[in-house]
Amino acid sequence: MTQTIPKTATDPAGFRTPSLFYGAAREGMRDLLAQPQVWRGERRDILLPAFIGWSANEGSGVFDPVTELGLDPGFYDLTEDLAVDLPALKARLDERRYDVVVVIHYFGRTERAIGRIRELTDRHGALLLEDLAHAWFTHALGGPAGRTGEVALYSLHKMLPMPDARGGMVTYRDPARITGQRETEPAFSRHLLDHDAVGIARRRQENFRALTALLRALPERGRAFELMWPELHDDDAPQTLPVRILGAGRENRDHVYAAMNRDGFGMVSLYHTLIEHLRDRPTMADLARHIINFPVHQDVTPKDYPALVGSFRRALGSLPEQAQAGGSLHLTAPR
Repeated sequence: MTQTIPKTATDPAGFRTPSLFYGAAREGMRDLLAQPQVWRGERRDILLPAFIGWSANEGSGVFDPVTELGLDPGFYDLTEDLAVDLPALKARLDERRYDVVVVIHYFGRTERAIGRIRELTDRHGALLLEDLAHAWFTHALGGPAGRTGEVALYSLHKMLPMPDARGGMVTYRDPARITGQRETEPAFSRHLLDHDAVGIARRRQENFRALTALLRALPERGRAFELMWPELHDDDAPQTLPVRILGAGRENRDHVYAAMNRDGFGMVSLYHTLIEHLRDRPTMADLARHIINFPVHQDVTPKDYPALVGSFRRALGSLPEQAQAGGSLHLTAPR
C-alpha cells in the first residue's frame, strides 16, 4: 500500500531559504552584487533609498559595496518618517531600468508598503533586496519583513552579542540565486540558535513602549523633541527608539548625545551624516542633523528608563541657548 502522507517532511526544497554567513552584512551584499547573474546587461544600475548613512570609522554598510563594485546608483525619496514614497519609487523605475532595488527597514520598523514595492519591482524585472540590518528580530516575529524580497541582509552583531562584534547574514528566497557566492563565517550560524529570538523581540517591544510612554508625557515634547514613531506595530521589534531633537543645525542633537553618554547612557545618532550623494536633499539632510536613538535592546528593562529620561531632561535643560517666547521653549543653535 502506497503511503499518501509520510510520517515526516521529506522534501528538501520545501520552505527552504538558505542563508550564508559573513563577517558583516556588507560583505554578503558585495558577494551577491558581484555575481554576473544579478545583472541583465552591461549596465549595473541599483536603486536605493535617499537616507543612507556614513561615518569616518565605519564607512557606509549599504553603500560601500556599491562603490567598491563600481555600480551606478540611483535614489528614490522617502517620507519624513522614513517610509518609501511609492510615487517617487515608481517614477524612478519608469524613467530608467534598474536591476536591483534596495529597501531598508529602518531601525527595525517594517516598511509597510513592502508588498506593493514587490509588485513594482516584479513589473520592472528588478531584484528586490531587503536590508534588515536592524530587523532580525522583526523578521523573527513573522511579519512581511524579510519575507517579501528575493534577498534579505542582516547585521547580526547589531542585534546579538556576537564574537568580536562581527556577523552578517544573507538569506535567499530562491536557492537558485546562489550562483558563485561563498560565505566566509559559517560558524556564526550557531549564535542564532543560541538565543530566544522571539523572547528578545518581545523584550524590545516592551522597552520601546515603556520608554515611549515616558517620553510622550514630558512637557518638552513638541518643543524640544518629537517622537518619530509614537506607535509600534505588533510585528515590529525595534533596534532603537528614534527621536528628533528640535532646533537649528545639529548642535542641539550633538549636545544631548554627549551629555547623556557622559551620564552613562548609551545613546547613538544613527545616520548622523549622509553619504555625499544625498547631502543636498533638504528633508533627509535635516533629519540626519536632528535624529538621536535611545537604547531598547534586550539587556535593558523598563525599570531602567526613569533614570535615562531624567538624564534626557537635564540634557535638554542645559542646551547652549534657550529662548522663551509666548510660553513655549524655542531651541536654536548657539552663536
